[in-house]
Amino acid sequence: MPIVFMSETQTNTIGKEFTFTELMKFVAPPVVTRLFVSLLSTLDDSLFVSRYCGQNALAAFSIALPWFMFVEALGMMVSSISIICSIKMGEKKNEEAKSDFTTMVLIALGIGAILTLILSLFLDKILLFLGETELLMPYAKTYMNVSRFYVPLILTSYIFSSFYVIAGKPRWAMYSQLINILCQFFFDYLFIVRLDTGIVGAAYANLIGSISVNILAFIFFSNKEREIHFTKPHKDIWGLLKKVMVYGRMQFFTSMAISLSSYINNQVQLGIGGEEVVAAFTIVSNVTFMFMNSFFGLIGSTSPIASYAYGERNAKKLSRICKQTVVLVTILMCIIILIIVSGKNLIINLYLTESSSEKVRQMASLGLSIYPMALLFFGYNVLVEDFSNALGLHKTSLFLSTMENVVFQNSAAILLPYIFGLNGVWYVFLVTEVLTFFITVVIVYINKDVYGYGKEGIATFVNK
Repeated sequence: MPIVFMSETQTNTIGKEFTFTELMKFVAPPVVTRLFVSLLSTLDDSLFVSRYCGQNALAAFSIALPWFMFVEALGMMVSSISIICSIKMGEKKNEEAKSDFTTMVLIALGIGAILTLILSLFLDKILLFLGETELLMPYAKTYMNVSRFYVPLILTSYIFSSFYVIAGKPRWAMYSQLINILCQFFFDYLFIVRLDTGIVGAAYANLIGSISVNILAFIFFSNKEREIHFTKPHKDIWGLLKKVMVYGRMQFFTSMAISLSSYINNQVQLGIGGEEVVAAFTIVSNVTFMFMNSFFGLIGSTSPIASYAYGERNAKKLSRICKQTVVLVTILMCIIILIIVSGKNLIINLYLTESSSEKVRQMASLGLSIYPMALLFFGYNVLVEDFSNALGLHKTSLFLSTMENVVFQNSAAILLPYIFGLNGVWYVFLVTEVLTFFITVVIVYINKDVYGYGKEGIATFVNK
């Protein structure tokens, strides 16, 4: 497919009037990208880490996961600059948007460098705090000794990924992630299978993949013909950070809450069944998150369009994009549930070999029958959280995220295993999303006349 560059005089892609078919085509690349990358990452773990490094290596990575979720939380927060820039572009402040984008990339690199230093100085203490056991510690430490160095690149990759959509080139996000995952696959095979380096090979493969993604992004956003590109950064760093913290606090808080929940889950699972339970839960949660990612790709593509419509005070366009996104989320949800139900056994076999623990296999099979059913509600909850934040309802978005990821999630993680034993682990996600959905419905009803998606067509935000 030829690459078409867009000049400044052309209409911004996220500001156009989308038909439903056009919107499907627009969101398809990021949805497929998130799902495809997650799928390949799952295969990557199963074929190389679990099969060639063992179940303990997989469990060790799961115990260390809250650290990576913390990094993800920061990545989600800094990437909220895309919301700020989308609104400014809707207000025809394109030069300000470009400068904000460039400044935030530099800030992300600085934050990442600080995190790398912290991890270098306190690695053992951090891993012990996370709950690594004597059996799992060598695997985790070996992996983290390398992974600390690509933290800055992870943060910038979050920003770049969100801005491909704003630049009107969502397919580039797919190209970027495809290059990333192919690098990981090739070097995982080279390092782990051929050179027998163990889990450290996976860390080096991820490092190479992160470098490749950032090189591609630098080339893309250095092109002055793009609607958003690198330009001279401004000096109001603190002012920009305050805005980012306002728009990104929901994403940051959500990811941090998930990190806390992961930590609590790990401690509960180690207490009731040891490393085997952690290994089984890692399989189930990884597979579920793989499909959850497709919702993030869809909603992450339509929320900048909503922000743009909000910036130009176009109630009709905003109402239409909200309704279209609900339909797309419903379609995606049905497809995902069908895939999980029909492919459960295949998924388990990707992680486990014939020599794997039968207990782990049985637990994973049960978990995949229950745990992913939460996706029936998850997509709608994420949609309302993200759109509320994109449209200025930061406190509402934060409240919904708090109830979902702190109150409901952690309460369920502690109480359900206590009441139902080991089987209670698999109901945590479902109970969390069902309870959150009830609040989501109330929030949607309360704001129906604020943004014009109700039957009356009233949109009070236009006069703000």
